[in-house]
Amino acid sequence: MWWLLKLSIVMQCVNSVRITHMRVPEVIQYGTKDSITLDCDYVTTNVTGLVVKWFFNYREQPVYQWIPPQKPQALGILKDKLDLNYRVSHNAYTQHRALRILSPTTDLTGNYTCVVSTFLAEDERTRPMTIFVPETRFDMIQDRLDDGYLNIICSAEGVFPKPELLILAGNRPLNAKTTIKLLEGRYTALTSALVRVDALPPTVEILCDMQVPLANYFSRKRDIFYRDPPVTPPESPNSMHTSAPDSGINVAPQWTVVMVSLIYVHFITIPNS
Repeated sequence: MWWLLKLSIVMQCVNSVRITHMRVPEVIQYGTKDSITLDCDYVTTNVTGLVVKWFFNYREQPVYQWIPPQKPQALGILKDKLDLNYRVSHNAYTQHRALRILSPTTDLTGNYTCVVSTFLAEDERTRPMTIFVPETRFDMIQDRLDDGYLNIICSAEGVFPKPELLILAGNRPLNAKTTIKLLEGRYTALTSALVRVDALPPTVEILCDMQVPLANYFSRKRDIFYRDPPVTPPESPNSMHTSAPDSGINVAPQWTVVMVSLIYVHFITIPNS
């Protein structure tokens, strides 16, 4: 009985297949690369019935299949998006194991699973990939209302994948309402927070943080809010003279008065000389 168990273990080891390394770029910025390569390196002691398959979002959608010595096939979301002539090695049983994706787009964001199998064994691995698009616009607005409240609005447009927005006052997160819409494959997000002005410090930093977790991306907007903004004093008459433009129109009358005064003084002092 024991020798049958040992023989079974030996046969599994002899006829095993094992994925040694899977290379999938974690984050790619859209439009920066003409092509990307996903590789699934494996070793096997038996090539009978060897099949290499790739799936998008685990095993929900098959996107690639290669059965040596036949030509590889692109399926599903990767149909017409792969370079099927690409060879990652010169080995007849590993050369078409990798995917070379041409002009990657955001809809290819997801999990990729590589499955290598023979008649006697099978192995698989899964890795995520994100095609990231930074925002085209990112704004923050402070609107001081007449009823003693401050309305803080933060918005981001044209970003992918889905962003998260957070409003803070003095590093304290504020309760906010957020709406997110997907328009033509890009996200538009808007969040707003309403806070009483008298609940804020005299001077406080207002922050709006945007992060895209799948892309490890972070961006921030900041501004200063003054609870009691300084009052600008009205301009005095003297300040009006000093701020007047330097032109001959106002200068000429002043010189005329000075000259007339000098002539008058000179005329009065002559008889006493």
